[in-house]
Formats: sequence, C-alpha cells, structure tokens
Amino acid sequence: MTPPFSMDPAPQDDRRLALRASDADRDHVAALLGQALSEGRLDAEEHSERLESVYQAKTLGELRPLVADLPVSFTPPTAGGAPAARSDPASLANMPVTDSVMAVFGEQKRRGRWLVRSGLDAKAIFGSIELDLTEAVLEQRELTISATSIFGEVKLIVPEGVMVVNEGTAILGERNMELRQDQPYTADSPIVHVRGLTLLGSVEARRPKKKWFKNR
Repeated sequence: MTPPFSMDPAPQDDRRLALRASDADRDHVAALLGQALSEGRLDAEEHSERLESVYQAKTLGELRPLVADLPVSFTPPTAGGAPAARSDPASLANMPVTDSVMAVFGEQKRRGRWLVRSGLDAKAIFGSIELDLTEAVLEQRELTISATSIFGEVKLIVPEGVMVVNEGTAILGERNMELRQDQPYTADSPIVHVRGLTLLGSVEARRPKKKWFKNR
C-alpha cells in the first residue's frame, strides 16, 4: 500500500540526515505533526500513522519525510537547531520545583512561579489536580508531562503561545487539549507533550480566563 506521505530518500550530500535520531528529535517531529493535526492539514488517521513512524525512526533521514509535505521547519536538536531559551540557573536556585503531584480522594493545585521540569508526573485517582503554567518557568522549550486520571481529573492552565500536544490514551474518559490561539505558533513556541492514561476520568488543557474590568 502506498504510504500517505513522501518516502523519497533525502539528498545524499546532507550528511546530518545519517545521524542517529534522539528522543528529543522524535519529540520535535511529533510536535510538528500535532500542529498539522490541529490546523487540519492531517486527519486523525494520517496523524496516527505518521506518529507511529516517528517513534520507530532511527535516523534524522527517516524523520524528515514525515513532515516533508507540511509547511513547517525541520530543525530537530541533533540537526543543529537553535537551542531552547532557558532562564539563568541562578534565578532558578530558590524557585519551587515539582517532579510529581498526586491526588487521591483529594485536591492538589500548583500555581504561581515554579519550575516545570520535563517528565513531571501528575496522577489523580478519585481526586483532582490543577497545574497552572501561567507564571511557571519551563525548564526546556519542549517538555513532557505525564497526566494520569483514574476516576479523577487533571487540568492544565496554559498561557497563550504555548502549544499542547495530546499523546495520551483515554478509556471511557476524556482528554481535551484543543486550545484557542490568537496568533499562529512559530518554530520557537514552547511545546508541552501530555502523555498518560485517562480511565473514567478527564484530562483537560485550557487558556487562563481573561479578566474583564468594568469601567467606572
């Protein structure tokens, strides 16, 4: 069967494409596919097929054809793309850090200025978790959050300009990551990959509520 995307070999003079792909490279391409899905350039079946190929890819040359027909910039970290902007380590020294949040028959909230690390684990079991990223500092431009909800709910509050990619599984539950975006995303937009299992629960990402001031 003919694949739904171009598999033409990359130019032989681009030696970078022979390099082994890293997890960050695969996550970069997965994010580009997620963006294409949200823009309607790919349907759900095409996105699923390409995403499966992404995580089977061994080299950059195997990754590039997966986005060759999309209006995106193929700049995975290994290929020498611009590094993500990070805050000065000294300014983060005393900042609260959370590696895991769990709510069992209860409620947990994370708000204000805090450092969000890649690999943050949030588990809501018959409970509720709210992770507010509005004032948070992302350790990397592109990071992964594992959000698991079993008879519970996990809510992410994500500021404008940050892209959220749903890579989790829902079984008799709901995972809603569709966010409004007033301005188009760019190659430098922060990306949050949300993985994990939703079983008879919900995982939701939304923008902060806008404040309306009444004229006096």
